[in-house]
Amino acid sequence: MMQDLLIRMYVPNRDCVKSPMVRTKYGDLASIAGIVINLLICIGEVAVGFLIGSLAMISDGIHNITDAGGSLISLISFRLGAKKADEAHPFGFGRMEYLLSIGFALLLFVLAIQILIEAVHRIMNPEVVPFSLTSVIVMLCAMGLKLWLYSFLKYIGELVDSPILRANSLETLSDIWGIAGVTVGLVIGGLFALPVDGYLSFLVALLIGRAGYHVLSDAITRILGQEPSPELVSSIVTLVKSYKGVEGVHDLVVHDYGPGNVFASIHVEVDAKVDVIKSHALVDRIERDVADKLYVNLTIHMDPRIINDEMIKLYNMVDKVAKAYNPDICVYDVQGIQDGERTRVSFDMTVPYSSNANIEDVSNSIKSILEAVHPNFDVHINAGRRYTGNQHIHP
Repeated sequence: MMQDLLIRMYVPNRDCVKSPMVRTKYGDLASIAGIVINLLICIGEVAVGFLIGSLAMISDGIHNITDAGGSLISLISFRLGAKKADEAHPFGFGRMEYLLSIGFALLLFVLAIQILIEAVHRIMNPEVVPFSLTSVIVMLCAMGLKLWLYSFLKYIGELVDSPILRANSLETLSDIWGIAGVTVGLVIGGLFALPVDGYLSFLVALLIGRAGYHVLSDAITRILGQEPSPELVSSIVTLVKSYKGVEGVHDLVVHDYGPGNVFASIHVEVDAKVDVIKSHALVDRIERDVADKLYVNLTIHMDPRIINDEMIKLYNMVDKVAKAYNPDICVYDVQGIQDGERTRVSFDMTVPYSSNANIEDVSNSIKSILEAVHPNFDVHINAGRRYTGNQHIHP
């Protein structure tokens, strides 16, 4: 396939997609392809559009200049995002990609409004555009090129987890529908002498505006902070749990400062009977390996656990009560300390966002149940929401 050939020619070490350097190469290739293809389509559509007097073709051609500009923005964003962190920006420049996505979205909105104004003017002053076989051939060629570009941008965008490339692929998909509509309209309008050119331009404007909305929404969500992807959560948790001596994990928090600049923290449970120096050496090794293999800057909080039949029994009992209240509640870090005739039971608990119940009400209910069943219990619960959304990382 053409995309495989281009990747082999341009991207060294193409399988190391988590490497910032490799990711930048992928981004450069996709962006350059977008610039070249969109400029070719623009030249063809605008030239033929002027020849036959079609506002719809000219509008779609101008739209491709903006698409080329969007690809140029993505090229710049990959280059800026690859800059090394400095004293003023210790978390790097990865979020430049998100900021430039917002700029791209605003550019799409401006273009949509301009085309919309021209479309309304053409609807109010209708003109019949004569049928032209040349225009149909140009539009079909443009559609074919856009289909390939959509597939290429979508593939690389998913491969390197790039919001701006995914945004460009989404915008390219809307272009395909727009080109198809304009082509059909040109044929029908030309053959039956119908003044549909203004309506076709109106359709193009709506598609551009819709793409702009999706691009803007995705960029803002990423800047505000969103739930980490299931793939990233699974990769971190699976790798950390693979080490001998890790008894469990919880409280994973991921901070996304842009591709290649991901910071995370996690609590790792270790056997309290193991020498603390050995456990510390273990978590140090895990942090280094996660950085080397996943390109995530992970900080580990070490939680010593007393692992015996009594603690396992206490955990199972607490977990059973919590699950009876809500099956999606997670319980961890259960401790039971004897204090005279009473037992101080403490544990952490996460309530999913899918539950509309107040966290304090949930905690009080579970505390009341445990203390009613076991009058000698003094229950203390540290409850909150999961920063991994509804993704479970603790049994």
